[in-house]
Amino acid sequence: MKKKIMGLALSSCLLLASVPAYAADSAAEPNQAVDPNLVISTKEELHIPNNVTLKSITPLDNASITYDHNHGIDWDRNNRQVWGNTQAQQGTTKLDSYTRARFEQLNGSVYGDSGRVWSANQGRSYARSAWENYNALRSGVAKTYYGI
Repeated sequence: MKKKIMGLALSSCLLLASVPAYAADSAAEPNQAVDPNLVISTKEELHIPNNVTLKSITPLDNASITYDHNHGIDWDRNNRQVWGNTQAQQGTTKLDSYTRARFEQLNGSVYGDSGRVWSANQGRSYARSAWENYNALRSGVAKTYYGI
């Protein structure tokens, strides 16, 4: 369990440096099928300087921000698409947030990436990857990322 937590923490840190990373339990061994309905979601922590405020009144604090994040996979015959949506909030104030959906291979390659899709006017952000033709031995892991 400790190794899994450390792996997830390391993955989060590396993501901030734009280096693809994987949690220890997030993918299968090479030439082994990955659960086609598995979606791994990762909240990306950002450092918010003390002088940054929301509406110049409330200081932003990662600990006080909550996220409502949903994810899933849509299927159309043998094609699949990963999706996610996020609403960030600090107290009763809704915040702009982003959601990202994509597929990742064990070798670090990424495909079908939606990029960061930001919310408008402090609403919910929605992201969908490109469709992929699922192949049990060649398809990547479905992942979503979210944050502010």
